[in-house]
Amino acid sequence: MSEPLFYCRDLPAVGGTITLSGNEARHAAGARRLHVGDVLQLFDGRGGTARAELEAIDRRGKKLSARLMKRHTEPPPHPSVHLACALPKGDRQAVLLDMATQLGMTGFTPLLCERSVVKAGAHAEKRWRRICLEACKQSRRLHLPMIHDALTPAEAASRATAVNHTVWLAHPTGDAPPVPDRSTLASGVTIMVGPEGGFTEEEIAQVTTRGGKTINLGSAVLRIETAAIALLSMIRLRAQN
Repeated sequence: MSEPLFYCRDLPAVGGTITLSGNEARHAAGARRLHVGDVLQLFDGRGGTARAELEAIDRRGKKLSARLMKRHTEPPPHPSVHLACALPKGDRQAVLLDMATQLGMTGFTPLLCERSVVKAGAHAEKRWRRICLEACKQSRRLHLPMIHDALTPAEAASRATAVNHTVWLAHPTGDAPPVPDRSTLASGVTIMVGPEGGFTEEEIAQVTTRGGKTINLGSAVLRIETAAIALLSMIRLRAQN
């Protein structure tokens, strides 16, 4: 059985001591029922990971300390896959971010489209980050996706091409999804998914004139999160070969 994984933003050097509190401490002392002397895994969300021995737990289980025994740094995820996506309604946002993180999404940008219905609330970014963090722990991914400010499709496409990303825009009139080749995977991919009403013709033109390619996911009308996960899954499976 794998050692339990917990988040610690700043990992000290080997031999140093870290303190976990809040949700991480409650999870360790409550749900996982760890005891002094148990070994746990820590990650900082930027590729840093460590094994640590639990040294102390306070009486209420709200704080614990552990000593680092070993440290390691994982390279950034490959390929880099950025999801620029209109927001689905309600709890479907959590489903989208959870599944996308498990599949290796490296960054997320909410899209501001002409037909967008849902907009991010005041505390949305904090909630999204928590969802991505829990998905990292569940899937044992060591890099937290970066969450960016909302952009229009044109702005998102410009930013993607500036870092040499291939841009795929999900649209019914597009071509069949190409098999990502080595050069595409090496440079990275930005996936763009529109709102329930779809992208407007003007938005499509703005993206394609910036180098984006429209991708057809079949005759079925897919939910926002389904389209995003379908494209992420295809890239992830190709990257494993």
